[in-house]
Amino acid sequence: MAAGGFINAIGFAQIAGDNPAARAVFAQQMELLARQLTYLLPAPAQLETMAGYLTWRWFGSAVLVYAFWALLAGTGAGRGDEERGLSELWLSTGASRMRLIVARVAGFAAVAAISITLMLAATDIGAATGGEPLPLGPLALEGVAMFVLTLFVFAFALLVAQLVTTRRSATGIAGIVVLALFMLNSAARSGVDVGAIRWLSPFYLFERSIPLLRGGSLDVAGTAALAVGSLVLVAIAVVAFIRRDIGGPLLRGAPRKSRVEWRPAGDPLLRTPVLAIVDQQRVWIVAWALGLGVLAGFLTSITKTTVDAFGNSDIPMLRAYFERAGLNAYADFVGVIWFSTLLLLISLFVIAQVSGWAADDAEGRLEMILSAPVSRPRVVVERIAAVVLASAVVVAVSSLAVYLTATSTGISLPAGRFVFASAAVLPVAYAFSGLGHALVGWRPRVAVAILGALAVIGYFAQQFAPIFQWPEWVSNISLYALYGTPMSKDDWGGIATLIAIGLAGTGIAIAAMRRRDVGR
Repeated sequence: MAAGGFINAIGFAQIAGDNPAARAVFAQQMELLARQLTYLLPAPAQLETMAGYLTWRWFGSAVLVYAFWALLAGTGAGRGDEERGLSELWLSTGASRMRLIVARVAGFAAVAAISITLMLAATDIGAATGGEPLPLGPLALEGVAMFVLTLFVFAFALLVAQLVTTRRSATGIAGIVVLALFMLNSAARSGVDVGAIRWLSPFYLFERSIPLLRGGSLDVAGTAALAVGSLVLVAIAVVAFIRRDIGGPLLRGAPRKSRVEWRPAGDPLLRTPVLAIVDQQRVWIVAWALGLGVLAGFLTSITKTTVDAFGNSDIPMLRAYFERAGLNAYADFVGVIWFSTLLLLISLFVIAQVSGWAADDAEGRLEMILSAPVSRPRVVVERIAAVVLASAVVVAVSSLAVYLTATSTGISLPAGRFVFASAAVLPVAYAFSGLGHALVGWRPRVAVAILGALAVIGYFAQQFAPIFQWPEWVSNISLYALYGTPMSKDDWGGIATLIAIGLAGTGIAIAAMRRRDVGR
């Protein structure tokens, strides 16, 4: 996050120009794009200034990262510790349940405060390097607003974890609710009249604070509402944790008598290797496919507006960026922008699967699978093959949405190249899957963090290398660089390298699975 803030501040100084006339043109043309992105980022304001640009582009997206992190941390504190047997261990020492929860909340609050402070400091250093330092007082108030929202999401996830029996369920339910609240605010930003229920969204309360803008301030009412809400949610979570059984949910129905039946499952896919795993995740895969399909259609639908706005730009640095990124026509924009986005999202899809593999190891499901009996190499190969197959479904649906939207808006895409570019995403998914399973075999608990860092660093290296004219080797540290630009030329060497990485990761994963004890 610190690196992201620093680079965004430097990036503004690079592309916005260094005189009022250039800044005014930049703000006008950037606002055309910003108005199309209200589904994701706050409404733009004062984009000719460093503070206005960072409020829109950086802080508006950074808060989503912190909210996602808080959601995972909250379900981990509320249910993940129990799944690993840590809660029972700590309670057996005589620690009270209230002390246990309060300690976890205080620990997260301390780490979040440190992280946000470091991020703000790095952002300010970047702004100062760009010749436009941010005022420290308003910057601190921006951090307060972000911290309170982060703590609210953590408290909400902690409470949801008391209502279910697994961390996976808690993460899914909390994620759906937080996403719905975010989309509620996004709909209001886009002009949909949602009425007073907009106040239910913590993201709306956060965006009411604009301390860095001229004439802006910290919204005391919205910030206080989030702070009080966080305390209330933590208090309810404490009461729920005290009242429920360890390992059980807060609300339990009356036990029912049932008759045991011994019969084979009616679903034939459950008896088919690889397809059995895909079949069990069909709702998850369909949700990803439809979500990416909607995003693909939207990004493609604004291609002409975006390219026309930036292609005729009077800002030299912005024109240079488009040239270095290869954005010279509508088809180029679709090829570069969409597929770079798709690569990151598919990587996140794979990382979510890797998180599931680590959870299977920690929660005993892997032991159950191996007792079937199923060989350890087969588990590795089936898991990776299932992820690649699921990725193929997601890529096919989203690419179809891109092609249909492009055709309907008058953008001509070369069919052969487009199909090849879509298929070339799968070696990237395979490389991440192989590396992910190798990491799970080595250290399950850190696998997701390492793989996630690899994806984020690689993505930003690709995005910022054209702006700052970094050496080619900086871009090449990314796995995405091996994907190349298949919409314009073949790069069989890069694709072969990705497949080789996947094979090497698979081999290491098989060796690690054979040698180590399950659960360690």
